[in-house]
Amino acid sequence: MRRNYRVFVGCITSLIILVSLFVPAYAQNITYFVSEDGSGYHAIADVTDVDRFDFVQSGMLGERVPFPVTNISLTQNGINSSYTEEREGIRFSKGNYTVEYDGKVSGNSFQVQYSDFGRATVILPEKYRVNNPLLTSIQPGGANISESENKTVIEWDKARYIDIRFYDANQESLLSIFGQFWFIIAILLLIPFLFNQKRQI
Repeated sequence: MRRNYRVFVGCITSLIILVSLFVPAYAQNITYFVSEDGSGYHAIADVTDVDRFDFVQSGMLGERVPFPVTNISLTQNGINSSYTEEREGIRFSKGNYTVEYDGKVSGNSFQVQYSDFGRATVILPEKYRVNNPLLTSIQPGGANISESENKTVIEWDKARYIDIRFYDANQESLLSIFGQFWFIIAILLLIPFLFNQKRQI
């Protein structure tokens, strides 16, 4: 009887360990406010039951690559908390925190990778758009895009990474000029072909 009890307790303990490994105690809600000139952003992340926060993006082969950030702050219930900087991010005592930091945007695009799934929001100033599929890229798919107070708001309810490219009116104008140029070239190349067709008829 005692042996059966030990086997039962051992099975339950193993099950609890497996569940703890595959169900991460991690939650986050992060918002990026892109600056008016599109050169950077300010991020505010609310994280729950964690002891680390990483600043990483995907490399050429999908590997985790650290990216530089500035003005890092860690607060708990509005009170500043201490942390230790490491290669991929910051480490601190386990708990619920708000992490704020600034990052750079290069070429109207940026990407970030998370340790686990969470809610993510990107808020773009009025001058930037993501409507034209020829000029933009939003990954992962399924994002909710809306307009609020002359700003574009892009939201993911559950994302493990973000890869986004946006554009302004100048880039849209250049695309229009480029398209018109190639349309004229196509017409000029098509005219001789049509004349030859008529002669053969």
